[in-house]
Amino acid sequence: MSGCASVLQTLTIREDGSGFLRINVGVESEFYPQYQESLPDSLALDNLLATLFQDENVTDVIQDQYEAEGRTWDSIQVEMADVLVIFAEERRIGPVLMSIDENDGIYTFSQLIDLNLSNVTFPGLNLLDLSTASYTIQLITPQIVDTNGVQRTAGTSSWTISPSDVLQAGESIYLEADYVLEPYEGTFIPWDLFFPYVVVGFLALGGLAILIVIIVNTTGKGEKPKAYKF
Repeated sequence: MSGCASVLQTLTIREDGSGFLRINVGVESEFYPQYQESLPDSLALDNLLATLFQDENVTDVIQDQYEAEGRTWDSIQVEMADVLVIFAEERRIGPVLMSIDENDGIYTFSQLIDLNLSNVTFPGLNLLDLSTASYTIQLITPQIVDTNGVQRTAGTSSWTISPSDVLQAGESIYLEADYVLEPYEGTFIPWDLFFPYVVVGFLALGGLAILIVIIVNTTGKGEKPKAYKF
């Protein structure tokens, strides 16, 4: 981990229950050589996912390296024939604990991030500047029913975690989402757009109410009969 690192974790689940887990780690290209030299073997992606590779439901492992937006990215993707079977029991990946439970057709994805869950050590952890580091988790399924993350579409929920909260402050971060393996049908307003829509709606109603009051008062004054004194 370093202040110039970005981590993107994506768990994608298809309608038939298959899917893949992909982890991308991006480091500013000018610092990438130093990053590679200082990275402990225990934190290498293939070592963190070593136990997952051995599962019989893993059908393929794809590793890649590419450059984008001034960063060098290391990517590893684990294809799974049945995601539920793999995560039916809690699966530990470094300081991350992941699991999926099923109840009456509703699947609950949960992820706990806690440094105390892992015996992996981070040399010089408290000396690192993590203010520009980022860690984003995405869950992509046919339909999200409920989540404590940001629901961007009917089938996607995402969480943005501050690495310093977990690594330096020692906090535990808990993520959860309920989903079903059925495509969403209907009109969906993402959660991050719902609040602005409500605010704009109230402002529009307020402006309309003011306009009505002005018109009524103006019309009322114009119709007032003149008074004559004798």
